[in-house]
Parts: sequence; structure tokens; C-alpha cells
Amino acid sequence: MSADEGASGLPVRPDGKEYWSTPPPRYPSLPNRQPLTAFTFYMRTLSTLTLLAAATAALHAAGFTDIHPAANPNASTYTQGVSSDGLVSVGRSNIGGAKAYKIIGTTYSELIGLSPIGDSEALAASSTGSLIVGTSVDLNASEQAVFWTGTTATQLDSILTPLFLLSSARGVSANGGTIVGSGLGSTSGVYEAFYFKNATLTSLAGAFSGAPYSNWAAVYSFANGVSADGDLVVGTVADSDLSAPQNYALGFVYKISTSTLTTVDAAANVPAFANAFLSLTQLTAISGDGAVAVGMAFLNASLSDAQAFKHTLAGAGSTTALGTLGNSSSWSIARAINHDGSVIVGQSQNSSGQSEAFVHQSGAMTGLGFLGTGDESDATGVSADGTVIVGYSRITSGGAARHAFVYANQTMLDADEWLRSLNGPGSLLAMTTSLNQLPLEGAHHRPLMSYDDMGKQSQVWATGDFGTSTRQSDRRLASGEVGVSQTYGDFVLGIAAGHASLNQDLLFGGSASISGNYLLFEADTRLADKESIVSLVLVRGDYDADATRGYVTGSGNDTSTGSTGLKTSSARLRYDGPAQPFVGGLSATPFASFTVTRTTADAYAETGGSFPASFGAQAHTAQEGRLGLTAKYVASPSTTLLFTAEWIHRFDDAGSGLTATNATLGTLTAAGIAPTADQARFGFEVDHRLSADTLLNFSVHAAATGPSSDVSTALSLRRAF
Repeated sequence: MSADEGASGLPVRPDGKEYWSTPPPRYPSLPNRQPLTAFTFYMRTLSTLTLLAAATAALHAAGFTDIHPAANPNASTYTQGVSSDGLVSVGRSNIGGAKAYKIIGTTYSELIGLSPIGDSEALAASSTGSLIVGTSVDLNASEQAVFWTGTTATQLDSILTPLFLLSSARGVSANGGTIVGSGLGSTSGVYEAFYFKNATLTSLAGAFSGAPYSNWAAVYSFANGVSADGDLVVGTVADSDLSAPQNYALGFVYKISTSTLTTVDAAANVPAFANAFLSLTQLTAISGDGAVAVGMAFLNASLSDAQAFKHTLAGAGSTTALGTLGNSSSWSIARAINHDGSVIVGQSQNSSGQSEAFVHQSGAMTGLGFLGTGDESDATGVSADGTVIVGYSRITSGGAARHAFVYANQTMLDADEWLRSLNGPGSLLAMTTSLNQLPLEGAHHRPLMSYDDMGKQSQVWATGDFGTSTRQSDRRLASGEVGVSQTYGDFVLGIAAGHASLNQDLLFGGSASISGNYLLFEADTRLADKESIVSLVLVRGDYDADATRGYVTGSGNDTSTGSTGLKTSSARLRYDGPAQPFVGGLSATPFASFTVTRTTADAYAETGGSFPASFGAQAHTAQEGRLGLTAKYVASPSTTLLFTAEWIHRFDDAGSGLTATNATLGTLTAAGIAPTADQARFGFEVDHRLSADTLLNFSVHAAATGPSSDVSTALSLRRAF
């Protein structure tokens, strides 16, 4: 019994009670899983993740994306089905009690049940998710089949003259015209399959009469799926409620328009099933076009011997075993099928004995792997075109928490991974912040007043700054500027205009190019001790960015491109203390600075690739402090050497992350990545007089891993006049 099971094997609610208030007899439990009730028919414990899906050649072990509400990390959410268009996932969560929910993209919405204190569960959705069906506990603590057209449940059965004592809706046609399920007959006392059409609830109990049912001790039936047009209903008919061993169990297909019943006996059609004594058959779903049904053959009520199959209905019908992810003694269960029957999903025991979600396509079964370090997963639904699969996975080995996934365009696409190429150090905001700070770390890494004035009051200069990084990001930066300064006693004012550019290689074959112009203003003052300097530098940049965002799909890497404008403003306040003289012309000067940089990016939309995104306007404020020491050595009357060591600390955090919208995936957000908080930087510099009024300056800096460039250089020529 797992941590979230009660004594009878049912899932436990947050209040400690078993999930259903009045549990009817249950279907048999699956290996290592918790059955819910007869109404939920092997529904797995799912939770809220969305996995964006992949080509079968690259499915296994790919990263999944967890979209569980961040405010409830210890709760669980269970996805049970998906709309035909693949955009709406439905299920149950235990956030604030067992409540039905729907997820559109990554937006989670609770579906209100029949009773404010009763449990509810959503099990299936129509083509667009406008109609959702499932089960809700009413004020009498009885389970009732319901549907949601908004967020409030409507009961299928009559309240005054109910056809069933208990009921559950398990499937809905794509057109929303037919709902199917099962109910405990108010007069028969056994479970009866039903369909709900034209506002009328109809039991299928009468369809199961005569042979072979006349030889059975009792006749129970359960409807589990329905074709897209609402005419074909599939399910199981057996001589018990399936919570105990059966003597008989057959799959059935019922055609509403002609009141025609067809049964499916898998063992009669597959010799391997007969040889393994798998004499019992259940049908779990039917393709939207009504051509193929899927299910399992079994004998053991625990389904530890179950074998998944598909059954083609045309003509006399034919049954094909789907195989397993493990060896000949492993089990498998088919749970859902797409519109044309080409994609089947379910769960199988793999070669390691774990329960793993699978997709069966083009004659091959492929495992989908697990979330994190999980050891259990299940696929429970698939869209009409087969490109979206929903299911769940444990997120840790043996853990109680299970997270749901959505699997789209048959391309395994983790939302974090989908956005990672433009997140963290590779974000446009981070790149532009670094670009605007390049002159602050290069030619302006020290105050204008610290340069030799060569006996004049005015200077002009031309500088070039260069930076490169390969450890945290593969980035190359360059800037050039011209400027002029004027000295007024103990004050220096300077202004410069420059052009800067950045090229950065991004993950998964992506790249970014940013370029633009900036203005720089500096004001320095010497304090009363005539040695200490306080300086203020302001930099305003206006840049354009072209980004090619790369991401991984099942068939390899793909890219989408976009362009946007960015603006950034930096302000640095710095204090340089008095020089402390040492022997031999060597002195040391301490300094401290604080820089704030505000960067904004305009909204833009990408083009090209399989998953282009639209990004809203973005903004981030970086805050950086530095403490350092500059050692100065006068090597000759014309040459001075400087050595710098500084410690850099970033005070800003990860920010709000990166949010993007895609027509297929909806709106997804990747958590922000905080910059490296602490970084050491060391520099060597030469001031050399070429003539009485001309100064050449060269500097080189090396830094540990962090926002500052791994290596940067600056070259400037200054002329006094």
C-alpha cells in the first residue's frame, strides 16, 4: 500500500478519508498502482505537469515539464483525458480537496462539483474542451455522472426519478452529442453501461440478454469510450463488478443508431492470448472514426498478466497484440487511441519491472520514460491527430507525488528547454545589460580624473573595448567611442558617444546579434583630502536585437527567429580612496562602486520553426556592487603600471522568468535563472605617454565565471589640449 492509499487501496483525501465517500465495487487493481472506483476504470494517480511531446525515435528519457501550481508544491493533480484538439487537459487534483479541473496551456481552473464539500473528477473532454464529463459527489454523498459546459457541474441522471443510485460519465464524443458511462441500477443492483443523448439517459442493460449472458450468474456492463460522431460505444461486460476474479468478461461495441451489439473475445482471435489463458477481454477506448477499438486481454484480476491489443472492427474483425516494453512475462494496457487508430497510448511493464507510459505507432511500442528520478508513468489520453498525449509520472523514485504531462506534436519539448536558449545568461535582457556595461568595465573602469591630465584642462579620446566569454556563455562583445572632457578645478566633466555590438551563440543551434549606440556622461570630483575621488557615470543605450532561438524536437534541433528593440540605462557611483604609498614607487588605492542597470525589451513575435513564440515586453533591473584595490607602480617617467583586484556581487535575483505564447502549446513560463552572485576579477594596465600631450592606455582583465566577460581588453588614445 502506497503512502497515499487507504486500507482498502483507495486514494486518500487530504482529510484522511478515502477518496470516494461511498465507494462502489472497484475494477481490479493494476500492479503498483491505486485503483479509484468502477467509474474511474484503472485511472492512474496523475498530477499537474505538461509534457510537450515527441517523435517516437526520441521519446525516451527526454525532459518533462512540470506545470503543477507553484503555490501547492506538495499537492497532487491527476490528468485523466484530453480534448480532441489537444489543447485542454482534464482531471482531478487534491488542492483543497479532491476537485475536478481543466488546464488550458498552463492555466489551471477548478471545476465546481455538485456539492461544495463533495469530491469531483473530470474524465474526458469533447473536441475543443467546451464539454467536460466526469463524476461528482452530491449532497447525499453519492457519486453522480456530471458534465461541465462552464465550471459548474450538471447532473445527467434525474434527481427525482433516478435511473441509477450511483453513476459516472467516462467518455464523450468529439461533437459533444453523446456521453457514455456506467451506473449502479436503482432496481437491478448491478452496474449498467449507459449513454446520454438528446438529454435522455439510456441504460444498455437490455442489450445483454440471451446467450451467452443467460449462463452468467450476473451481468455487469461498463461503457468506457465513444466514437467522434457519438454512435459507437465501447466497454466491457462481465459476470462481476471487476473488483474480484471473473469467470467471464467480453469487450463490446454498441451501435446506437441500429441498436446493434458486437462482442470482442481477444483470446479467440490471438492464439498467444489463448495459450497464456488470457480468456477475459476489456475494451477501453475506440478511435474517433469508429474503425479501431483498444483494450486488454487478461485472466488475473490484478492485471499482472494483461496484454494490450487493438481490434479492427471492419468485417469479421481482427485483433492484434501490441506487445510490451519488457519481456514475454511483462504486462501492457492500452488506454486511449487517436481518431484514425494510428496512435495508441497506455502503460506497460518495462524490462526493469517499472510501470512506464508508452506510445504505439507504426507497429512499434516506445516508452516515454519518467519525470525526474521517477519510476512510474502512464499515458491516459491522446488527441484526434495523435500529436498530443496526456498522462502522468512520479517525479521521484517511489514517491507519492505524480505529475501530469501533455505531449504535443510528437516532439518531446520541455517548456523550460523550449525557452532555455533565451533564458538566464542567454536572455536578451542579460546580454544587453552586459553590452551596456562593457565600457564601464573597460575604458571607464576607472574615473577620468585618474588618468594623467598632461598639464592641460581638456582631453579628447578614442577607445575600443572588447570582451569574450566561453564558460557561462559563448559571447563576443565590442564597443568603440569618442569623447571629450573638461577640468574645472577639482571637477571633471566628460561626455562620449559610442557604438556597441554583441554576438552570442545560444543553445541548440541558436544565436543572437545585438547592436546599437550609446551615450555616456561622467562627472568626477576630488574630495577635500585632494586624493579621494567620487565619480558618477551614466550610460544610455538604444539597441536592436536579432535572435535565433534553438530548441530540441524529436527529429533534432529546430530554430525560430525574431527581432526586437531594447533600451538600457546604467548608473554607477564609485569612490576611490586615498593612495597608500609603499616602497619603490608602489602605491595602493581602494575603491568601491555600485551600479544599477535597467533594461527593457519590446514585445515581438518569432517566425519559422515548428514552435515559434510570441514574447511580451520584458524588463529587468540589475544591481551590482564592487570592492577592489588598485596597485600603481611608476616604472618610468612615461610609463605607469597598474594591477587591479576586485570582488563583484550581484544583488538582483532571477526576475520573473521568461513567458512565451505558442498557438499549439499555449502560454508557458520558464523560471528565471539568477545571475552568478559573486565573481572575482583581476586586471593589468599600462599608461604610456607617447608625447607630452598624448597618452596611450591598454588594459586587460580576466574574471571567474559570472556576468562579467571571462576576458576583456580596452585600448584608448587620449590627447590633451
